[in-house]
Amino acid sequence: MLLVLLIHSLFILHTLLHVPPPNLFSALHIPLNTPTDAIRALLLKHSPLTQDLEFLLKRLASFDTRTLYPRFGHNVLATCTYCQSFGDFALYALPRPLLAYLREIAFIGLITLPSSTAPLRKPAVAGIALMGIAEAYTLVTVPITIPLRGSNEHITMWHDTLLTVRHIVFLLLPLLIYFLPGILQRCHLYTPSLPATGADPTVLLAQAHQTLAHLLPTLHVLKYAHAASMRVPALRARVGAWWAEERRVGSWILSDGDDHGVKTVSVRSVARGLGVGFDEAGKEEGKLRTNAKAAVGGLMADGLRPSQHWPVQRGS
Repeated sequence: MLLVLLIHSLFILHTLLHVPPPNLFSALHIPLNTPTDAIRALLLKHSPLTQDLEFLLKRLASFDTRTLYPRFGHNVLATCTYCQSFGDFALYALPRPLLAYLREIAFIGLITLPSSTAPLRKPAVAGIALMGIAEAYTLVTVPITIPLRGSNEHITMWHDTLLTVRHIVFLLLPLLIYFLPGILQRCHLYTPSLPATGADPTVLLAQAHQTLAHLLPTLHVLKYAHAASMRVPALRARVGAWWAEERRVGSWILSDGDDHGVKTVSVRSVARGLGVGFDEAGKEEGKLRTNAKAAVGGLMADGLRPSQHWPVQRGS
């Protein structure tokens, strides 16, 4: 992957430094309002005029067409033989930058295949797409006025400027995506996502379906049994007695060996002696309770939440 990134970076860098967009006015160091005859005379000093240059000079004789030169660039005006209106030139200029953006999006998808850079794929692709929309909107809507002859007012060559900005972004963005996670990880500012376990999702889905198929009927039976027990007096009394016994056993387990002033051996004291105490927070919280809180906290940090019917305690 590093070799592919290096080739891509060298290609963009070579294009940026050694293959600038052609521009007649920048090459001759003349303003955009230079008359056509003066441009022809300057070109003849260097070499005979080609057919493409003659065609371009004829187009530059039109004021309206000359305003399209900074907007769409040299190649569009020199090569589109059928273009007459603004829409014709805009449609002719669209495919080249569109393919460039699609190529860069595909390259971003390629270098973000590793799990460490995968979270950066969507923001990078969204950024490139927004950049393409902003470039197209700027080229179509930016106002361009040609100053009067003799004026030294600077005219921005929007096509050439935005093309240079595009190349710079295409050069730096893949490098940031590839190297930034490692830098942030060394600075303890980024944690890469865990690799996939390789488990077959169909097996996991089958297991989840089997568990739910057993759990849902059980919950329904529990709901109906609870409602039925409340309607039958004898059954309601037995349920009350069962819960009273459970409450008594629970109180005995949670007691600290004090049964009406008589010191006895309790489950709490035995657990404390074995190092697995479950004392509540006070002078010293039990180890078992501390570990249970840590386990529940870890589950909640992973996105699991308790039922809405569970009581929520402050500070828990």
